[in-house]
Amino acid sequence: MVAIDTSIKLSEFSFMSKDESKERVNALFQAAIIPTPEQKQAWIKQVNDEIQEYEFRYKMSSEDMLQALKTGEALKFSEICSWLMLLKTRGQIEKKYGYSRSK
Repeated sequence: MVAIDTSIKLSEFSFMSKDESKERVNALFQAAIIPTPEQKQAWIKQVNDEIQEYEFRYKMSSEDMLQALKTGEALKFSEICSWLMLLKTRGQIEKKYGYSRSK
């Protein structure tokens, strides 16, 4: 996941007015629930990079792994759950933010 800028120190809040501290907290909250286009791009890149690591490690595409899962051959992969979770995460990101994979 892409880290949200939380570089403000708690001690800095003591020097802020209530309005300033409220504004800063709201900005951090908004960044957490509404990621910037750059955060979205970094997130999808990170997920794709991790998926590609599995594909390289097991010498097969994710599509081939899903087919192997249907036939029971993929059950021997020790990291099958992690790989499947990344595929699900990528699908959710693509659906929510309208990204599509380039092949």
